[in-house]
Amino acid sequence: MIRLLLLTLSLFSVPCLANIITTPAKPVIGINASESAKRVCYYQDQAYSDGAILQVGEHYMVCKEANDFETNGALKWVQLGSEAVPAQEEIEQTPKAGKRYSVN
Repeated sequence: MIRLLLLTLSLFSVPCLANIITTPAKPVIGINASESAKRVCYYQDQAYSDGAILQVGEHYMVCKEANDFETNGALKWVQLGSEAVPAQEEIEQTPKAGKRYSVN
């Protein structure tokens, strides 16, 4: 009986002799709030604003909204076709959208 008691006590005392290894606390992630509010597209570590056109090889890319239903969402690069790039004269001639009223 004494042997059984000693054997049981020795088996339960072995885990108490093990080394305790602690893991470090979770890292603190710092976010610069002024940078997170900027809506930009990145290319080669440079930031480009909404509407910027960039030539990459033979292709033209424009920085546009990722989702057309968001007004302050993320931006992404979208490839432009040659027909999608309007000339400067066409931009100036297009009427501006707005409310129009007629007086009778």
